[in-house]
Amino acid sequence: MNKLAEKISAQDIIRANSQAEAAEAQRIKQEAEHYKAQLEEIKHSSEEYKAILEEMRKDAGEYKSQLQEMKEDSKAYRQKLEENDTKIHDVGVQIYRNVQAVIEKSQDKNKEDIKDLQNRLETLQVTVETKNSAFLPLTIITMILVIADLAFNILRFLGII
Repeated sequence: MNKLAEKISAQDIIRANSQAEAAEAQRIKQEAEHYKAQLEEIKHSSEEYKAILEEMRKDAGEYKSQLQEMKEDSKAYRQKLEENDTKIHDVGVQIYRNVQAVIEKSQDKNKEDIKDLQNRLETLQVTVETKNSAFLPLTIITMILVIADLAFNILRFLGII
């Protein structure tokens, strides 16, 4: 042991310790550099992810506003459709009532014409029964004219003439 101690002096031991500490410091420094590079890479990735996240948030906000606009447009279209349905119904009811009034008016006029024709037929029948031959041709002509007038009015009502 003494021989070994003589060969290795205290200075050599200090120098060896210093070299070992320097090597360890160098290894720690390299490891720190490696960790620092990894940390920088993580920071860079984090910034990229933040940018992507911010873009996604922006897109989501735009999509949300577009969806809201579409909902509002849909509500407006539904309201317009309901208003149009109401207007169409109201116009349909008006048309129905107008047609009904025209038909009733036409029926009343036709009833009057039929009553007038019946009166004339009764007059003709009385004339025939009394055998008054002078009125017979006049009555027949009148009846033909009444029938022609009635036919003309019916054709005009139907829109044929």
